Amino acid sequence: MTERSFHFKMISNSLYYVSWDISFPIRNLVECYFNKSFSKLTKTIRLYNAANGIRGREVYEQEMIIRGNQSQRIVEGLTNHQSYYAEVGIKLTSHHFFPIIRSNIIASDTQKSGCELHRASTEPPDLFYPWSKLVSTYTYYGPNNRNEDFSWKDKQTVAYENNKFELSYVKNSSREIDHSRIMVKNNEKRRILILSWEYPPHLVGGLSRHVQGLADCLQKMDIEVHVITSNPNGAAEEEMIDGVWIHRVVPLNEQDEGFLSWIGGLNLAMLNKALAMDKIHRFHLIHAHDWLVGAGAIVLRNTIRIPLIVTIHATEYGRNSGIYTELQTFIHEKEQQLITQADSVIVCSEYMKRELNQVFCVPSEKKLHIIPNGTAAKPVKNDLKALEGLPIQKNKRLIFSIGRIVKEKGFDTILEAAQKMKSHFPDVYFIIAGKGPLLDQYRRMAERLQLQNQLFFVDYVSDEQKSALYNICSIAVFPSRYEPFGIVALEAMQAGKPTIVSNTGGLKEIVQHKKSGMLMTPGSSESLIEQIKYLLENASDAEQIGRSGKKRVEVIFSWDRMAEETVKVYEELLIHND
Repeated sequence: MTERSFHFKMISNSLYYVSWDISFPIRNLVECYFNKSFSKLTKTIRLYNAANGIRGREVYEQEMIIRGNQSQRIVEGLTNHQSYYAEVGIKLTSHHFFPIIRSNIIASDTQKSGCELHRASTEPPDLFYPWSKLVSTYTYYGPNNRNEDFSWKDKQTVAYENNKFELSYVKNSSREIDHSRIMVKNNEKRRILILSWEYPPHLVGGLSRHVQGLADCLQKMDIEVHVITSNPNGAAEEEMIDGVWIHRVVPLNEQDEGFLSWIGGLNLAMLNKALAMDKIHRFHLIHAHDWLVGAGAIVLRNTIRIPLIVTIHATEYGRNSGIYTELQTFIHEKEQQLITQADSVIVCSEYMKRELNQVFCVPSEKKLHIIPNGTAAKPVKNDLKALEGLPIQKNKRLIFSIGRIVKEKGFDTILEAAQKMKSHFPDVYFIIAGKGPLLDQYRRMAERLQLQNQLFFVDYVSDEQKSALYNICSIAVFPSRYEPFGIVALEAMQAGKPTIVSNTGGLKEIVQHKKSGMLMTPGSSESLIEQIKYLLENASDAEQIGRSGKKRVEVIFSWDRMAEETVKVYEELLIHND
């Protein structure tokens, strides 16, 4: 790979020489993500006065179109004794610029002229766009989910994206795996690179916990694990937690208000980080989680030529019961692209396997593996101090639920059930924990239904608070409309609580009705009330269901078992390629 570099030299008081180099992996990622040949994209160079505004949102002083394969430019008109930096990027629309390489800030005076500008500055951003508030575990939920968030998309591109456009890295590089890089010798420790857009302490949904649970168990199996993830909260860029190496990156366009552009920038940052790490480490496998890191994973696979395993946690088609908008089309095509390029694909349930076969036509049964999610075996603590500040009502029975506050989780079904139950079960109240774009809407709905004393949305809760809520609740409820698996249901069952889940997706594979849990009809408040009523009125049955659910989770759904099954997929792929 050619090292990316950026030169900024003063020729005279009014003339400056700028030169740059964009490596093939970066070009390939841009092509992979935007589904367009790099040569056909409009490249520009922008020059910024570093004193004007927040880093990443400054108003540029000059913008120049890059012609053809141009890699140098003479610039004039900059003010002497000012600090500048430059970016080379893609002009997506007249108002949308996607940076792919950025210089450090330098002063344009004679003493500091001629400096070579290397990588982007690493100072923490002054402002981070709140994607964690707008992004569900696996998909985007902006205002009304409208297409204006997709304005950079060239509508003509959609017509030829899937099979009609070949990426240059496929044409210019061998598809063969470099066997010398993946041979696992007896005296060599296996080294896995995991790509995930979220990882603790950055928690958006179940994906973060899944990757953490897998990584922790893999390292206990004497596998060296490196995780590359995003860093929206200014956490440490590099650290080891419980034996797992965590590498956090920030996109060059960290202030970009376009969600898809921001994700593209995150992939670019992940790719650059992985390629730098590849010079130090010798990875045997890449394990990517969902489309959000797909472009970086695909280009990395084809650059360092090691196998790529992908875990698909959910699909855009499944979340929306179809593909209807340009935004959904883009995400759907990124999922298809990732599944096609992957050497092996992991899903969490039979339901998800059927969905992938139906929606994406996975070419080989041997490519697709089912490995259920897990949960850690840990005692549920009766920590009364953790409950301080929460709306706990003594002498009443608590029904508890937790999850991302989005439509597919079905919390509106709990609202409807609570309104119908309040006169017949005055000693029952509900607590729903979680964050998400529909939180304020559901709170207003609770007010309209006059549920101020029966139902409470408590926003984010810590692990200690969640454990304490599981301990004091009588029933746990997860009424999802779409759920590939449902880790929170495992957590409730592991706590020994009778758990009600929707008879859909992967949830119905976890629970055996009236044995290890209760099944309800998705979206039906009447069905939910029926299951709640049975458990409330049959205390001994409810207790037995809770015990059976706990035993089932401990035997079948553990992180250790999930990691063991994942390693089997790793080994099978390594042996096959060898």
